Amino acid sequence: DFIEELVSKFPHEKEGILKFYGICWKIFNSLNSLELKSLEEPLYLFGQFFKKPLECLTLAYYLPQNAGDIARKFIKDQQLLSFIDAECFIVSTVNALKTPMINASMVLCDRHFGGINYPVGGVGGIAVSLANGLVEKGSAIRYKANVTNVILENGKA
Repeated sequence: DFIEELVSKFPHEKEGILKFYGICWKIFNSLNSLELKSLEEPLYLFGQFFKKPLECLTLAYYLPQNAGDIARKFIKDQQLLSFIDAECFIVSTVNALKTPMINASMVLCDRHFGGINYPVGGVGGIAVSLANGLVEKGSAIRYKANVTNVILENGKA
């Protein structure tokens, strides 16, 4: 629906929109096919390469590229390019020319893949929910307290 609406606003850029977002989906699907753990661990990446070589090569190809350069290969309308800049700025706090294509693809497509799955209140909401759950289960949280040791009773902290 998003792509259809975008094309309806910029019908003269239909082909470019489809190509740009097609690349976004290609990258997103490559990321989504991997068991994502740490992309910084060479042994893990080496193992993933042998399981999914095409997906890993796709990611390697787009790794050094930014969303702005790729968008500008297919799209000329300055208002649409500004929209893509704004989309990138929302997720990375920089425009499309400074947003890595892999990051842009991950976020731009994720919101259309089963709906938006971000925690209410932002990422900080996760910590708040965890802390509330711990307190509900009888834990005490002492903020800004330095831990010097962990007291064990019956093998539990």
